[in-house]
Amino acid sequence: MDAAAPITAVEPAPAAGPDGPARPLSAGPGPGPEWGTRLRDFITDGSVAALCDELSLLLDIPIWLRDRSGEVIVPEAVPGADAGGGAGRQRWAVVSEAAGRSRAHARLGILECPCPADARLERETSMVELRIGAHVIGAIAYRLPCDIDRSRMAHVRRSLALLGSSVCDACESQIHLNNRVRELDALFRLSSMLSGAADPNQVLNLALDLAMQVLRADAGSIAVIEDGPGAPDGRGPVIRFRRALSEKWIAATTPLSRGGLLRQAAMAGQIIAVENLRTDDRIADQQRVIDEGLCSLLTTGLLDPASKPIGLIRLYTRSPRVFTEDEGELLKAISEHAASAVTSARLRALREQDQHMQRQVRLAASVQRRMLPRTMPSIRPFEVAAHYAPSFDLGGDFYDFLELGGHLGVLIGDVVGKGVPAALLMSAVRASLRAHAQDVYHIDEVLSRVNRSLARDTLDNEFATVWYGVADPSTLRLTYCGAGHDWPLLVRVPRDRPVEDRDLSRLTADGMALGIDESQKYPKGTAQLAPRDVLLAFTDGLHDATNFEGKRFGGTRLRNALLEVLRAEPEASASRIVDHVVAQVRQHTGLSGRSDDLTVVVLRVGEKK
Repeated sequence: MDAAAPITAVEPAPAAGPDGPARPLSAGPGPGPEWGTRLRDFITDGSVAALCDELSLLLDIPIWLRDRSGEVIVPEAVPGADAGGGAGRQRWAVVSEAAGRSRAHARLGILECPCPADARLERETSMVELRIGAHVIGAIAYRLPCDIDRSRMAHVRRSLALLGSSVCDACESQIHLNNRVRELDALFRLSSMLSGAADPNQVLNLALDLAMQVLRADAGSIAVIEDGPGAPDGRGPVIRFRRALSEKWIAATTPLSRGGLLRQAAMAGQIIAVENLRTDDRIADQQRVIDEGLCSLLTTGLLDPASKPIGLIRLYTRSPRVFTEDEGELLKAISEHAASAVTSARLRALREQDQHMQRQVRLAASVQRRMLPRTMPSIRPFEVAAHYAPSFDLGGDFYDFLELGGHLGVLIGDVVGKGVPAALLMSAVRASLRAHAQDVYHIDEVLSRVNRSLARDTLDNEFATVWYGVADPSTLRLTYCGAGHDWPLLVRVPRDRPVEDRDLSRLTADGMALGIDESQKYPKGTAQLAPRDVLLAFTDGLHDATNFEGKRFGGTRLRNALLEVLRAEPEASASRIVDHVVAQVRQHTGLSGRSDDLTVVVLRVGEKK
């Protein structure tokens, strides 16, 4: 049914005479069996036929209601109804054209076929055709008196035309109601089916079947964009689901329309309807359509909620068909539901993959944290503490404490990058450092060996910064090497006065980061420690911690935080110093979050016994 098409009652040329066979009304291009092609398909009771009877008596003109097949619809009395017969108590029946015409004449007490000498009625039957668009579903038939004047004839014709229009309006309302019910039913069924379909392939299969069913298509397909628009090979959407289409049709690589114009318009979200593919000038290969036995086309794109095309749905018929605006909108609604369901299914699949990956990352993060020291070493007079906070579950920072024949080894490092790649590289660097540190006495050689192996096995943009120091508990001598790492801070804490800025120094012996240059050498540095000294090593995540204004925590705030806690608590433990520095960093950044891993290590020298 074309909702936009006018529904009218018109008066065509007279039908055959009363003595001749009744001719069926012209059918025209019908809207199809969905809502019927005959007047009787719209009649719910006999009120219209009864109204024709009453008008016949009122106007003294035989009037009867005719179906498009030529049969006559007549009212029937309901047993037990009162004489007036309410509209709700009407029934109707179908009789032949001859019987219906005779009944109309008999109600007026006149001869159906008057003799020429006493002719009261015209021999010709006039009709007001009842049309829906170009489709005739029935008619109101009548015969005028021979002596009727022109003025009364015009009033009769207008009255019957208005009656016909009222009947057509009622039919139109029923058609619209049927269409809305059909559309709602289709969308409800589609939603019900799609809600339980987790697989995008299942979703599209269901959508194609439902679209063909409710729109009465003979064949159909859904093509899916797999490589995305602008793919290198220039391929468009690929047909993945089809019904009643041959392999030859599916295998064709050239667009059906010239330059693929119809496909492009559909992919842009337009509803494209072609009444006859065999004669339409936009079709590039009409013989291909003929060979496949197709005729009409209705198509539109599958667009995700962001209006990005993900596919294309096409419906075909094998005989000419004028698809209505309502049918196009229904296909559009089906395609939108399907596209939304496909997008949701894909998002669910991505979410499940993401959740699986997150579980794996959490497991890896747990393994990584177990690689960090579980307990602090007890080598007097040294006391150590540390804080490690990755910006993600997995981080590229690490620290370690080594017991080396009674000496204390302190390691802190930072691998370039974040997340999984940094964590994997961190594990390799840490393992290599631990292995070489146990077997090699000279710490500069330890870093050189780790550097050579890392440079051979990594890319140019993969490197690590490290600071490694070894403290002798008997002499309090610290030997250290740096590999591109932030210089640690060493604070002398006097006994007789508060600590000052002059008591703070940096351990500056340094070389290039590990993994860049195989031939790099790493100079050693030494520092003579004393009781009460504090050594603080850290990664660049501490300096680079920023607040909402984009200001870095920086070296000045770090020095102030360290001196502040030692002025207030000269005997502060290593863990207390770590807690204070970390608290100052958090106070600076607030809720802005960390952009880098943060690691802090503190070594406090106690009194020798």
